[in-house]
Amino acid sequence: MSSPLVAQGTPPGQAAQSTDDVSNDILVLGEKANRSLRDTPASVAITTAETIANQNLLDVYDVLQRTPNVSIAANRTSFTIRGIDAFNVSGAGDGALASVYVDGAVLPRAALNTGPLDLYDIAQVEVFRGPQSTVQGRNALAGAVIVRTTDPGYDWSGKARVMLTGPDGQRRAAAAIGGPLLGDQIAFRIAGEIARSDGLVYNRTLHRDADPRRSETLRGKLLFTPDAVPGLRVIATYVHDRHERGVYAYEFDAPYSPTDRIVTEDVATDTQIVSDIATLEAHYTLGGGFDLSSVTNVSDVRADYIADPDRNATPGQLSLTRDPARTVQQEIRLGIDLPWVRGLIGAYYLREDNRDYLFEATQTLNLTRLGVDRQLLALGLSQPMVDTVLGLYGGVVPIKNRLTQPRLTRNLAAFTDLTFPLTGRLSLRAGLRYDNERQLRGATQSVTLNGSLPDPARLPVAALAPIVTRLNALLLATAAGANSVEPTRAITYDAWLPKLGLTWDVAPNVGLSATVQRGYRAGGAGINQQRAQAFTYSPEYTWNYELALRSEWLDRKLIFNANAYYIDWRDQQVGVQLTPGAVFDTQVVNAGKSRLYGFEAELRGRPTPSLDVYAGVGHSRSKFLDFTLPFGTEARSAGGNEFANAPHWTASAGTTWHDKAGLLANVNATYRDAFFQDTVRQSVRDVRPLTLVNAKLGWQGEHFGAFLIASNIFDRQQPTSFFTDFDGRIRGTLSDPRILGLSFEGRF
Repeated sequence: MSSPLVAQGTPPGQAAQSTDDVSNDILVLGEKANRSLRDTPASVAITTAETIANQNLLDVYDVLQRTPNVSIAANRTSFTIRGIDAFNVSGAGDGALASVYVDGAVLPRAALNTGPLDLYDIAQVEVFRGPQSTVQGRNALAGAVIVRTTDPGYDWSGKARVMLTGPDGQRRAAAAIGGPLLGDQIAFRIAGEIARSDGLVYNRTLHRDADPRRSETLRGKLLFTPDAVPGLRVIATYVHDRHERGVYAYEFDAPYSPTDRIVTEDVATDTQIVSDIATLEAHYTLGGGFDLSSVTNVSDVRADYIADPDRNATPGQLSLTRDPARTVQQEIRLGIDLPWVRGLIGAYYLREDNRDYLFEATQTLNLTRLGVDRQLLALGLSQPMVDTVLGLYGGVVPIKNRLTQPRLTRNLAAFTDLTFPLTGRLSLRAGLRYDNERQLRGATQSVTLNGSLPDPARLPVAALAPIVTRLNALLLATAAGANSVEPTRAITYDAWLPKLGLTWDVAPNVGLSATVQRGYRAGGAGINQQRAQAFTYSPEYTWNYELALRSEWLDRKLIFNANAYYIDWRDQQVGVQLTPGAVFDTQVVNAGKSRLYGFEAELRGRPTPSLDVYAGVGHSRSKFLDFTLPFGTEARSAGGNEFANAPHWTASAGTTWHDKAGLLANVNATYRDAFFQDTVRQSVRDVRPLTLVNAKLGWQGEHFGAFLIASNIFDRQQPTSFFTDFDGRIRGTLSDPRILGLSFEGRF
């Protein structure tokens, strides 16, 4: 939870300023009804602007890392909520399982890799654990992250920051200013940040930094509250953002050590995300207990990736990916606040255009990954003979391939979320969403061999000529069979997503809630790259059962909140290999069934006016009840296994001390339990537990402050991911080393 919380009475859609007491009165924006945390049974962790500043949180992944029952991916491109990865838990599925919203607009998937997630001049971040399908709709089965930027105000204010850190060579400069343009009718706010970093990884082949980070963010907002139309509040926001980064993994095998952070690729990995996002929010008080809200969003997010497919110094391989997403969203809500019912009724429209997706590569495919070794064994060849044959090809086949996958999505929804007071202490909560999604999908793939194959007439072992002849024909046929043109076709899905709950105010300071609701992810379509065959798959659903406790103690100086949950997941989208061992001969089917349960508990207090303390713990357990995959030469089942990248325990704690003279000290720590990296191979938990301790120390005057910042104080460098790559070498990532820096901050 956040540090000092906020009072009610704030205009809808706007985070309020901190108060001096610790309470459950903070306004929760993500459920769109602007309830206080005390009245929100959903499990939500809220980070305010004050906490962001005190803990020196730089982007959304920093917030996620400090949230119980949330774990971030090693390369900071995804995250899990209650053990559920934001994209998928079985290597399958198209839509996200958790989404990030900024000022009411959902970000496309590409933006979560490197995109507009920095936290400078952010008012509030809310992390919802558990399905938000009823109110948020698509792609929120696991949860949602709601980011609210700072709104303009009618008082002049501004701030600036310069930050320098090492050994990553990071330099950041940021500023924000806002105030009235026309009395108390029009106000503005402009915020921007430029960041540069050398990174921590070095390329021995190209003799340059392998993970340089560059970003520029510029955001402008206008507030319009015209005297001529009392009760109308309009906010217009425009954001331009560019983020760029390099490699995601480095060498673990000799002659290098993981702590060397070395890569040897001959093509520099580069990921660039450019975002232009415009949002118009309007709220009008109708009177009589009704209000009307509208959120209109247009976004253009362009993602470009350059990579070396073999990730080593062997020349001749290059992959290029272009993944643009142009999105239009419109939501209209009627707010209701009557003695007998409170809540909202709304409608939603989305159009997401991904028709210009393109992948091009010149690369070599490992024959073992194509399943060739197993096919030769099936012909009766011995393993030594198979190894000899594959050696004639160098174990690989060079190809050129080009893939386009145009996708156009239209989503329509109507929803309601209402609370009915039954007695002075008992309330009934009911919600329902009808979601209809139409996808236009197509694919065109071109594959050609990019080199010569062994000549059967010139082999060192003449007896192998018939086998090589047959294998050459097989490879040529496989390449030819991979060429396809799948015309655009329409796929439509719909779902009813109910929610029902009860809230009982046991005492003025204690509330208990029970909720049951349905989660949902739409189906989709894809292409089997080896067979050049299109396929479709159906939606997947969860039923979620949750208990919640909200409580305040010691005259609101201490709060304790907790949620416990049980999830039943059926028709799970699962990726399967049609030919055992052939990783490109895969498609998605609805064949999974899972069970999850756990809890989150968070404690926050202010024992003295100058001291804040907090602690949180999360426990999650996941289990595949039914999940069978062809694997190797036999079908193996992941039934009984846990989800990948799903630690059992996560925890965070910290304290902030400040005095009237301006001295400030914050120390905080996070803990993440061990976890498996694979859904099938689970003999040992691959990734060990990790504890990180961070601090911010310094002085903040009326207009100026200077701080020493430190992350990973005890320099815990240990693997956060590792894998055996195509060339047999182990590569992965480590936790960042100790980072020290200075931050100079001004404000008025």
